[in-house]
Amino acid sequence: MRKILTKEEKEKKESRNKLIIGLVLVAIMVISTAGFAFFSAPQEKVSKINYNSIDFILGENNLWQFNIQNFEFLTSFNPKDTENISVPVFKTINNFYGKPLFFLGQGIAREEITRNLAIFVLRIQDACIENYESMCEENAPIKNCSIDNVMIIKEPENKEDIKITQEENCIFIEASYDEQARVADALIFKILGIKQI
Repeated sequence: MRKILTKEEKEKKESRNKLIIGLVLVAIMVISTAGFAFFSAPQEKVSKINYNSIDFILGENNLWQFNIQNFEFLTSFNPKDTENISVPVFKTINNFYGKPLFFLGQGIAREEITRNLAIFVLRIQDACIENYESMCEENAPIKNCSIDNVMIIKEPENKEDIKITQEENCIFIEASYDEQARVADALIFKILGIKQI
């Protein structure tokens, strides 16, 4: 049989229960806040680096922003991320300025290059060159590497190979789809004079 409580005992019991519940809720809030602060701190990305006296800032859109001579550029990677990619290309931004830029092939590399060089070139257009007809878009004009700036983007036979080569005015980018943005950024850094090798 349950003991009958007086009004005073009942209020005392309710007050004690409320105090216990309040303390438990406060403890949960303190522990969760401390846990969030403790576990989220090491996962923060580096948001700014300096490379060859140029500041690269990681923006909210997860792209690296940098400025050269009052022109803003956005890349998926920074130069430190591309240091192991050799870029034996001898073209600078002056070789593209005011001239059409033609592409043979699709992919992330094309998007990356277009985003950064479009302000300098006359226009960007699909094209075709000899010996690569199987990659050509329908009705794409035939271009010549000795005259036109053409970027050929293709996946290598061995998926792990990464290669950038230049034949006259044609630049060949060979990289798996997953590596195309990084390889394109290495090329952009070389064309802009940021990367020397």
